[in-house]
Amino acid sequence: MNKNFFGGTFLIALPGLEEGYFKHTITLLIEHSASGAFGMIINKPAETNLSDFTATNFELPILELPILLGGPIEQDHLYFLHSTEKSYPQTLSINRQISLTTSKTILEDLSKECAPAHVLPLLGYAGWGAGQLEFEISQGAWLISPFDKKIVFSTPCSEKREAAAKQIGVDVNLIVMDPRKH
Repeated sequence: MNKNFFGGTFLIALPGLEEGYFKHTITLLIEHSASGAFGMIINKPAETNLSDFTATNFELPILELPILLGGPIEQDHLYFLHSTEKSYPQTLSINRQISLTTSKTILEDLSKECAPAHVLPLLGYAGWGAGQLEFEISQGAWLISPFDKKIVFSTPCSEKREAAAKQIGVDVNLIVMDPRKH
């Protein structure tokens, strides 16, 4: 992708997305350009943990680390959002505070307690074709909010969407969509 327009920001689902996969979600937009966009939903818990995806040769408290559903695409693929003090061969830097990796080495580091301080495992990702996200934003489906590391790694999933909206002075619970637009 070329120029990264809204990459590194949050997308907050509005009532226009009340049906379907993105209902009540907050997505960390990782890359966004004229070619399209991709990101990770950061508040949709999966009904699984790392023990379902790792070999049993790890003796781990990490096996109980919960996994989030990052999006509807490639849900059989494990991704890791993590703080930036450590990098891996397959690491993509999103900004100075957060990176994305697909490296399984992070699992070994977690078991040895030498992984990045903050790690969030996810299954799948969200993607948009050229112009698709811009159209959805123009139709009132999403709000854009600045990145905050605490929201990604420290805020409970059930509170992340509201916390990101509050950064821009919005209470998402008070937003009502115009029924004539549906």
